[in-house]
Amino acid sequence: MLQLYNTLTKKKQVFKPLKEDEVTIYACGPTVYNIPHIGNYRTFLMTDNLVRILEYLGYSVNLVMNITDIDDKTIRNSKKAGMSLKEFTEKYTEEFFCGLDMLNIKRASAYPRATENVDGMIELAQILMEKGLAYEKEGSVYYRISAFPEYGKLSKLDFNSIKMGASVDVDEYDKDNPRDFVLLKASTQEEIERGIYYESPWGKIRPGWHTECSVMSMNHFGPSLDIHTGGVDLIFPHHENEIAQSEGATGKPFVRYWIHGEHLIVDGEKMSKSKGNVFTLPELIDKYGGEVVRFMFMSVHYRKKLDFSDSFARNAQNSYFKLRETLENLEFAIKSADDNEYPSDQEMIDLPGNLEDDFRNALEDDMNIPKAIAVYHELSRISNQYLETGRNKDVLEKLLSLYRKFADTLGLFGQEGEEVPEEIMELVRIREQARNDRDWETADALRDKIAQAGFVVQDTCEGPNVKRQKCL
Repeated sequence: MLQLYNTLTKKKQVFKPLKEDEVTIYACGPTVYNIPHIGNYRTFLMTDNLVRILEYLGYSVNLVMNITDIDDKTIRNSKKAGMSLKEFTEKYTEEFFCGLDMLNIKRASAYPRATENVDGMIELAQILMEKGLAYEKEGSVYYRISAFPEYGKLSKLDFNSIKMGASVDVDEYDKDNPRDFVLLKASTQEEIERGIYYESPWGKIRPGWHTECSVMSMNHFGPSLDIHTGGVDLIFPHHENEIAQSEGATGKPFVRYWIHGEHLIVDGEKMSKSKGNVFTLPELIDKYGGEVVRFMFMSVHYRKKLDFSDSFARNAQNSYFKLRETLENLEFAIKSADDNEYPSDQEMIDLPGNLEDDFRNALEDDMNIPKAIAVYHELSRISNQYLETGRNKDVLEKLLSLYRKFADTLGLFGQEGEEVPEEIMELVRIREQARNDRDWETADALRDKIAQAGFVVQDTCEGPNVKRQKCL
């Protein structure tokens, strides 16, 4: 029975979707003003893990992730780049999708863009004004938080310092002192000259950041949905404001389960450009590889801070390669396995079911992927132990099937194994002949030469198994 930590209730709760066996998820996606940093991608990966776990548990999942292509940052940075807003944001939208592919993150059902949903935002503002929850001021429309008694129920902040009637025009503001937030912003003269505006009953406007997510989620799912995900930095003001807008307009509960991922820090410090510790995903991929980075992010529970360092990354890299090596050994061994029955192997045949129970229990406990990875390592250990002497095809197939199921659920080992170059295989053949001739000196020299080229040879009863050398 899946339990998820709900930020709204501050406790783990048994997950029950609105519709049996169907789950609706809205995820806060990127603001496409720059290449997302690795902290952003950790949050996107958390959502992907949630989707994969739900699918593993038998649910059908409908995930929608927004793309913020108009806000303070995109307008500012597109101007600096000397590009139109559309041209600029398309560039970074493509970068975002490249990053998803690097981490083997499944594509969402839809990626609505803010600029495509402004009519809905204007309509939402009109509804809120009619209900007395919004007001116009100098061409902008603001949400009146004092008129929504439940404001603050997600963030649990003390709002005694609220100054009634004070309005905030910027998308991000002082988290300790909330104000009436902007729904629609009056376009500046400069924005109008650049064509960044939309006609509304209040004049030329462009949307505020918070408004877009309420509109896009309700466009796809109606007034209520199962799960909303994002980073902890979005709890206030962004998600708090989403609740106020949505529930203020519909009078119905907006989101049933709020799931938030913790920050990624670097060497114990928050990432910042001034400290020079901000990394982009391509930088990490170049150094470690996409699946290793994915594995690294998953090795710390999503509700705990991930303290990135080079030593942490290398430990994760070695752990990943050990798991992958076992998979390759199983795939190699099964090619020469026989169909004979071995009564003494009956315990091995039953074992995978027990391990899968442990794996499933870990995932059902608030997506405890680090614990699930520990179960995976136990499967790896048992598999390697069996490979030392066992060749029962039935056992190997069961081990390999479970190994693959764990991998698919975690989004690992999806890439095809690398083909060994012909020149390396020729050295392997010469070395094998030297071994047959008991010319151990030549065989050892050839093994070293193969290793220098980045490959390793494992001598097995079935012949040499050649793989790329991965462990550090």
